[in-house]
This record gives sequence, structure tokens and C-alpha cells, in this order.
Amino acid sequence: MTVRRVLTLSLATVAASAALLLGAAPAGALPIFETTDANELAQALAEATEDQDVCYGWKVTVSDYGGGADGVDQGSSLGVGPTAITTQCSRWVVFEASIVYTSASSESEDSASFSVRSNVPDGPSSLDLRDNGISEGGLLGSNDDQVVANATLLLPALMAEKGLAEPISLEANTQPLPSGDRATGTPGSDWLRKYGAALGVIVIMMLGGLAWAVWILVREKPFAAAPVRNIRSPQKNAQPEE
Repeated sequence: MTVRRVLTLSLATVAASAALLLGAAPAGALPIFETTDANELAQALAEATEDQDVCYGWKVTVSDYGGGADGVDQGSSLGVGPTAITTQCSRWVVFEASIVYTSASSESEDSASFSVRSNVPDGPSSLDLRDNGISEGGLLGSNDDQVVANATLLLPALMAEKGLAEPISLEANTQPLPSGDRATGTPGSDWLRKYGAALGVIVIMMLGGLAWAVWILVREKPFAAAPVRNIRSPQKNAQPEE
């Protein structure tokens, strides 16, 4: 799946696909992205700019008081390093984040914040990103690079959703399929094919538990009828013999 096609999917799918696209970098490390990943993200934004005539970018400021690398990781449709906030772009939307790592001796906790900076009226906001799973906690995790990529790649989709830009066009696949690729011949639910085994195990465990419960009930006989006592009714007073 190409990066361009990723941008055409639903917002939640875009975020999930971007997470698979980029590898994880240690939290607190600079740069946030590996060089290859940063170039791929910048290229994806450049393709969005070509379709929508809007420049996109990211800027992450890291302050590490624990002795790590402080600095800024940024890039845009113009490449890795240049900002989208420039006269070259008549309209621009940028994901900005700030991450603070405290020292081990500090009583303060690590913190993060993010926002969307834009010169487009009614453009994407941080609330839109929150609605699609972006959070400060994610920026403080070990997959902070994925969170930044997800947030940045959501911006073109949000612009299209708000009617402020054209939807990203699909890129036709003109390459022939590899000779080894063929139809599987097993139509049905992809979800069942992927999780069918686990589902089967769960069903077996549930049935086993039910059978065990039934066996316990039968053994204990909680519903057995109480024994009926043979209570003899008192006889009427016998008549005196004549």
C-alpha cells in the first residue's frame, strides 16, 4: 500500500496504517524520526500538497533534563528540515508538539502537549486529532515517532473532510503483480481467517467451563427433592367393645 493510498482511507485507518509504516524509536531520542522515515513522511506530505495546494508539516520540540538530546525535529512538504510556515506556501497546516523529560532526581513528571498551527480559517484543530486517537500520553511513549507521523498524516485527510481541500486522489497501480501472487480461493471473512484459531480456543474453553459447572451441579445435586417421610396419621378413637 503506497503512502498516497494511506492518505485516502478513513481517519482511523490512516492513523493505524501510519503506525505500521514507521518503526519505533526510543522515547526521548532526537531526532524523533529515522532518516528514512522522515523522508517518507515528507514525501507523503509533498504528494498531499500537490493534490490540495496546502503545505503540511511537523515540528516537535524536545527538552530532556535527564541528559538526553534537546532540540527540534521538523519537516514539511518541502522536505526534512524546512518548515511549512513560509511564503512559498499560501496555505499551511502544521502539527506542533512539545515534549519535556525530567531528570531522575526531579519530583516532576514528564509532560507533553500538542497543537495544530494553521493559517486556514476553520482548519484542523487539536480536538480533531484527539478525536482520532492522538494524545499526550502517546507522545511520551516508546512509539512517539508513530504518534507524530499519525497526527501529521491526518492533517490532509481532515482538510478534505472539512471541505477545505480536495480529497487525495488514488494512485493507480500500473505495476504487474508478481508471478507468485494469485487468488487464495478461500472467500470469506478476513477477520475470521486471522482470528479464527483464537476464537476457536475461546469457544473450547467456554464449553469446557460450562461442562465442568454442570458436572459440579450434578455431583452436588443441589436440586434433589427432599425425601418424603412416611408419617402415619393418628387412628380415630376405637369404639369400645360391647
